[in-house]
Amino acid sequence: MNLNTRSLLSLLLFVSLAMPLHAAIKPYSKVGSSPIQAGIKPYTAGLIMRGKYDGTKCETPRGNMAAGYCQVYWKDIEPVKGEFNWSVIDKAVTAAKSYNAAQGLTDKDGYKVMIRIRTGVYAPDWVKNDPNVGKISWHFKNSSPKQTFQLPLFWNTPYQNHYENLMLAAASRYDDELSIGGVAASMCMTVHTEIMWNRTGRKEVRAANMSTMRALGDKSYTNEKDYACLQRQIQIHANSWQKTPTLFGSHLYQVYNYSNGSKSSDYNKTKQLFNECRSTNKLGKRCVLGNNSLRHDEVNNDGSVNQLLFEIAQAGDPVYFQTNVFKSDRRKRFGVDELKGAMDNAANWGAIAVEIPMSWDCSDYFNKSGCSSATAKQRQGEFHSYQNRLKDNVARISSVKETK
Repeated sequence: MNLNTRSLLSLLLFVSLAMPLHAAIKPYSKVGSSPIQAGIKPYTAGLIMRGKYDGTKCETPRGNMAAGYCQVYWKDIEPVKGEFNWSVIDKAVTAAKSYNAAQGLTDKDGYKVMIRIRTGVYAPDWVKNDPNVGKISWHFKNSSPKQTFQLPLFWNTPYQNHYENLMLAAASRYDDELSIGGVAASMCMTVHTEIMWNRTGRKEVRAANMSTMRALGDKSYTNEKDYACLQRQIQIHANSWQKTPTLFGSHLYQVYNYSNGSKSSDYNKTKQLFNECRSTNKLGKRCVLGNNSLRHDEVNNDGSVNQLLFEIAQAGDPVYFQTNVFKSDRRKRFGVDELKGAMDNAANWGAIAVEIPMSWDCSDYFNKSGCSSATAKQRQGEFHSYQNRLKDNVARISSVKETK
């Protein structure tokens, strides 16, 4: 897409977005909102509620958390091509504004709404049925019906063009809104939004998925197309979001064996991509790199993505971590005490934010019961020092303004 076409599309999207999708869906009011900052928005620092990913939902302010995610499905946001329903995110923005006003905080300094649009298998049918895009039957954990999805061919240009239009629309609506603290990059995904992971599903079905992904003629999956997808994802976000930081949740880049779906990690290619994201002619300081599975018993000197993120933090750029989910099994237990250890790791390694597990505000966090404002207040006290340390790490970042 050339510059003139992109400019025209942005103008058309801006005009169209001024009208709601349905009469009952009204955009939030910007009356009384804080003046828009000229440069990049302040980084969202502290503890972030990762949100529920089984549908289109947003976290609401509670427990003195710094922010909460709107986990939304693309198919719910854009059920018809070019027709957007932002009502769920708009309501979250309204709730954040009300909360900040009640706390005596500005939208610049108060609770933030984070946006994570889940694409991949959650893309609209009009995307999947676009003959230029194409789709395949794809398994995640196993070949059962519940684990079998229709996956659009995200590694090819036509799908990526649709994602670019989605980001242009979202940025036209939210890039100037101070209560929106960040947007996750999610173009090159299957089920999870972590880039560079789960391309071929879990190990039990990798060979079958890879066989399907490779039997598509000129649309076939290749490692080269996959890497190019990640590079274009950076460019799309750089073009779309001028003020709002973009978060890239990642593992080390996975190179796949076409014959059996096996994979190997490539530290150097990951570093190359991370450096591209941070370059001043791409996202620069708007690039917030992270990892979405931190445990309490991990280290940052073993050639893992943790080591790479630690190096980036020490270089003065923003990084974040999402912790492991709560687990009660003995060998892989992850409870509140383990969560504190993971937050301690993140703070020590220079992270500015940690996404905490769902049910963090429940007395029985394994079974997601006993969830109350009283428990949220209790956790707030338990997590207070970690939140402050994460916020203090923002001072390590050399500048929040890009050098052009």
